Amino acid sequence: MYPIKCISYKYCFFLLLSFISIGCLSGTRPHVRLSPKLDKQLYQITPLPLTVGIYIEPILRNYVQEVPLKQDEAGTPYYVFPNFIFPIGETLSSKIEEMSRIVFKKLILIDNLQNKEFLNKEALDGVLAVSLKNSEIELHMDVSVWRAIGRHNLSITASFLDSKLNKIWESEFAVEGKGFDFASSNVELEWWMTTGPNFAPAIDDAIEKLTYKLAQKLVTSKEILDCVRREKQ
Repeated sequence: MYPIKCISYKYCFFLLLSFISIGCLSGTRPHVRLSPKLDKQLYQITPLPLTVGIYIEPILRNYVQEVPLKQDEAGTPYYVFPNFIFPIGETLSSKIEEMSRIVFKKLILIDNLQNKEFLNKEALDGVLAVSLKNSEIELHMDVSVWRAIGRHNLSITASFLDSKLNKIWESEFAVEGKGFDFASSNVELEWWMTTGPNFAPAIDDAIEKLTYKLAQKLVTSKEILDCVRREKQ
């Protein structure tokens, strides 16, 4: 009984050391998992009775950001983390689409605004076009208290066009996302050394705030509400 436990502990210890060594030598890190959620208030909105096309610029859909970690404490850290990689574009785009399906009666994805033949086939009441304006991520780690701090300044430009692609309005939306991660025990400390602090909440927070801010603009826009009135007539 006892020898088996001893072997098990030794195996786990050497396995942990292996993970640390592999991480240090390879210098690689997989994409950080992002999982933002839509604001619950969105689900209380009555969908606008409009068929709207949505065009999200390809550069935004494919946007990936690599960010180095900054140490807040002088001296040699226990473990030097590689740069963190955030697949922001894919996650933000999917949340904007999800939000738009709640706000509008019908949503049609558009991959090219120059494709007049495709646009003419659809009876669109308008088109929502979105592009990335700026994304600034700061990652800090205070080794003295094993606290990770993430901040994300995210901004987009959104335009609403009529069915003939004439611009009705254009606005910029900017938010700041924040996130914290703490290691409060030896077990969590070992987890940090093998997988790194969790900075995703800062980016999730920014995407959640930005998506809701855009939704508020859409449901209160005088121009879009005028489209609704014409639809009802």
